[in-house]
Amino acid sequence: MSNKKSDLFKGIDELPSRLYIILGILSIAGFTAICAYTRLSPVRMGLALVIVYSLICGLIFLLGRRRIAMYRAQSRATEEQNGGVISAFKESIDLPYAIVTETGKIVTVNNAMKKLIREGDSFFDSDIKTLFEIDVESIIANANKEAVADTADEEENESQLDPRFTAISDYGRYDIACYPIRSSGHVYYLLTFSDTTELYELTKLHRDTTPAVAYIVVDNLEEIARYSEDGHKNDAARVDEVLRAWARELKAILSEYDRNKYIMFFNRNMLEKCVNNSFSVLDVIRDIRTGDDTIPLTVSMGVSIVGSTLAEREKGAHASLNLALQRGGDQVVLRSESGVSYYGGLTKSQQKRTKVHSRIIAGKLASMMKGATNVLVMGHANPDFDSIGACVGVAALAIHLGVDVKIVTDTESSSFIVSTEKLRELPEYRNVFIDAVGGLGKCTYGTLLVIVDTNNFAILEAPEIAEKSFNTVVLDHHIKKQEFENEPALSYIDPSASSASELVSEILEQTLPAETLKKEEATVLLSGIMVDTKNFTRTVGTRTFSAALYLRGAGANTEIARTFFYDAFEDYRAEARFGAEVEIYRGQIAITLSDGTGSAHDRVAAAKAADKLLTVREVNAAFALVRIGETIHISARSNGQINVQLILEQIGGGGHFDMAGAALADRTVDDAKELLIGAIDRYFEDNHKK
Repeated sequence: MSNKKSDLFKGIDELPSRLYIILGILSIAGFTAICAYTRLSPVRMGLALVIVYSLICGLIFLLGRRRIAMYRAQSRATEEQNGGVISAFKESIDLPYAIVTETGKIVTVNNAMKKLIREGDSFFDSDIKTLFEIDVESIIANANKEAVADTADEEENESQLDPRFTAISDYGRYDIACYPIRSSGHVYYLLTFSDTTELYELTKLHRDTTPAVAYIVVDNLEEIARYSEDGHKNDAARVDEVLRAWARELKAILSEYDRNKYIMFFNRNMLEKCVNNSFSVLDVIRDIRTGDDTIPLTVSMGVSIVGSTLAEREKGAHASLNLALQRGGDQVVLRSESGVSYYGGLTKSQQKRTKVHSRIIAGKLASMMKGATNVLVMGHANPDFDSIGACVGVAALAIHLGVDVKIVTDTESSSFIVSTEKLRELPEYRNVFIDAVGGLGKCTYGTLLVIVDTNNFAILEAPEIAEKSFNTVVLDHHIKKQEFENEPALSYIDPSASSASELVSEILEQTLPAETLKKEEATVLLSGIMVDTKNFTRTVGTRTFSAALYLRGAGANTEIARTFFYDAFEDYRAEARFGAEVEIYRGQIAITLSDGTGSAHDRVAAAKAADKLLTVREVNAAFALVRIGETIHISARSNGQINVQLILEQIGGGGHFDMAGAALADRTVDDAKELLIGAIDRYFEDNHKK
């Protein structure tokens, strides 16, 4: 800056000399022209020009000197003022400060700063970054932005300003303020250091000791007890021992409030430790095996650190536990300020052999139907046999109770047409099936909406009906991906069930008198179980066969149900596009791609292609990707060794442990494959599998 001022003064000094020369040249040229073209006396003209030249030069000289004097006086005043400010700061202020250059070189420090760092009296030309962990460049840039904000529109510059800066060192923790100053023609920066060490320590202590609440339940001890009358007691004791050892490690309070159910209180800093090791206690408990040493014990936990009171955190922990159980168990659902996080979920949920829960749900559902003005039943868009079968089962219950019922579905769907052909001939079902528009007109304040085979309202046949509904019931077997925006009046989500048709069949068995369910209804319900179990070869438990036995007793015809699965020519052509290129990834995952035929049949073809790939030896999971319009659909299948639901959840999908799907908009097939491979890699890295 001083060089610029010197150049300015030098230019002002040299300006009169230049003008003198220019005026002299012009005077000589004028004198020559006048003498050449006029008869005026050269002596008189010369004398006149000399006088005029002298007057003009004198005026220029006086004006130039006056301007120089003004600049120099102003510069001296500014420098004296800035120098006085620096001296005053240095002598009187108790706040530690350092004056630095724009690169962080120390020009001077005050006595308070010297006392703070205790490294001698000379700091000149040292770097402030050697004393503090500090980003000088960002601080100075922020100070310059503030300087701009002072002279410009405040609202326009407010978003540009950076937050408060902090310096950390062996001496403590400090908040930094930065002020540009000018001295001797140079710009320096005054950095003030406000000690926030104690405040930071208190804040950190408060944060670290904030209590988290956890609910813990042992998932499958009651079922394991059926394998061994005495062994399960030892297993329960071993789980209790592991949990109490874990609680001691976390310095937590653990209390068993019911059989195999616990509540725990522990500090946030210990919660962060659990997050860092992905709640490794799940793995420890999973290693406890019972029966024939093939059944792992598992626990589910709901943890919450959100809420201003302990009561709010307890409520959040309870909701998290419910979510963990509805997602299949063997996992932790953590509710924190950053959202809901999931840990674990590595084992397939074991199907419960008792029907106590379904009996309770059946009673509640029947009571809610009796109190409703009408019932609407709805499944997901692009309905499959399971969705249609579950809808028909719920409608059968409503018809038995004498309640007006409508099924909202895609009446043009091929699955709907083939599975309900005989059913639609019955008088009770001639006007039961309606489309989304008709369903919206039937939705009133007293309507009971029953949603089946999905808990994701975004993929319903008519999401607007769910938004309008005041009274909603959810019956589903898919893992719950997230919490409901508006909690349903009744929610029955059991991921251990093979299908939604199985859950509805159990409800009907508990509520309908014998020989009430029609054979056409039973056949559609049986087809729903068959499609999701691949003809009773996957995700099958004792309750599955029990439901099938009930339906067969009601007249379900397996031969007719099998005809529903015959391929249309479009399905056959779409499926033939898969399999040409199959990649085996990580030695156990099959991935196949197809550009599709452009029809909705491609989704069914993708699911079938993934199913077929599972029949290949050493393939534990299969993914089929197909383009439908501008969306890439992914169908995933697993033989139970890999959780495909956890993989596809990472890219916005979801579903079951061994059967899941995802839809990726505005991407190419290759882009979608890349995302899928990244999700597979993260799954194996997170769960330490090779």
